[in-house]
Amino acid sequence: MGLPARPRASKPLRILSLDGGGIRGISSLLILERIMEGIRDVYGLTHVPRPCEYFDLIGGTSTGGIIAIMLGRLGMTVDECLQAYRKVAERAFTPKAHAIIPGRPSGAFSAHALEEAIKDIVTEFCTEKECVNRRQNGLSTTPCQHSDLSFREQSCTKTVVLAIMKANLDAGPTLFRTYDNSTALNGLTIWEAVRATSAATTFFKPIKIGRDQIEYIDAGFGHNNPCDKLIAEAKEVFPGRSDMQILSIGTGLGNGVGIKSNFISIIGAMKKMATSSNKVAARLEDQYGENGQYFRFNVEHGLEDVTLSDWKKASTISANTNNYLSQKSREIERFVKMSGARIERNEPDYTRFMHVPIVNPV
Repeated sequence: MGLPARPRASKPLRILSLDGGGIRGISSLLILERIMEGIRDVYGLTHVPRPCEYFDLIGGTSTGGIIAIMLGRLGMTVDECLQAYRKVAERAFTPKAHAIIPGRPSGAFSAHALEEAIKDIVTEFCTEKECVNRRQNGLSTTPCQHSDLSFREQSCTKTVVLAIMKANLDAGPTLFRTYDNSTALNGLTIWEAVRATSAATTFFKPIKIGRDQIEYIDAGFGHNNPCDKLIAEAKEVFPGRSDMQILSIGTGLGNGVGIKSNFISIIGAMKKMATSSNKVAARLEDQYGENGQYFRFNVEHGLEDVTLSDWKKASTISANTNNYLSQKSREIERFVKMSGARIERNEPDYTRFMHVPIVNPV
């Protein structure tokens, strides 16, 4: 059992695409938070809607994939996701004793620490009926036993994350879907999907998953901006729907990457990610931007010196993102007004208690 299915409505098909970018994912969430607040204000809602209440398809790469799972599969509010993501980042991006040693295949950071951090988030926001009922009834001290909660869930908002097979980097990305029924991925857990989409080789070791134990790494180098893949996916999943409303959010990876690092691999990786993201964005703007179907928000200046893993610079990310948002208020308002309202004021209250944790957060 999971989140109840949302009622269908004849509104635009809404797609939320989230770029990769390490700790810069905080910037993406702050942008999304402002947009969801705008939706509340423009349509006179009594609460800030959850992204899972508003979007039909949520997807991402790497950091964006982690956030997509939190918002789509676990049904978090943006505020809950911000808090959860900060916790995960602090635990996952604490360097191992050997730090970054060139040629070491295991990555600079502990994959185990990331796994445990995600499992803790899963138990805090578990969508199994028994756990939701306990939260609703105030039995928050009873431990959740679902740290290995399945990634698949037919009733949640359709959620997609991208990864690449390590053995064939030219094969294109693999899309992990909450609505996928393939036998090869039976038993795929949320934490495994997170590990697959975030296994950047410089940072975390690859992960073998599924019946065939295929080894995956993150898709950041070639598909850091997954928006084109998500549009193609939406056309397959929702055939005949041309009334798409596409929201693509970046992580402040601009052309002016100014990272100072002793490791050329990190600088090169970030520049490749920025270049590939910008190319996809430019192509989609040409294709969908003129008729108001496509909106892209991405902090343009101020995050040049923030590495993918420097969680201690969260305040810098927040300050520069807020500056960017103050300049983009009209564009955000335009997106909100063009996308149309779907959230009903008298919507069922099933989401109102989801923020109540089963156990106290660490």
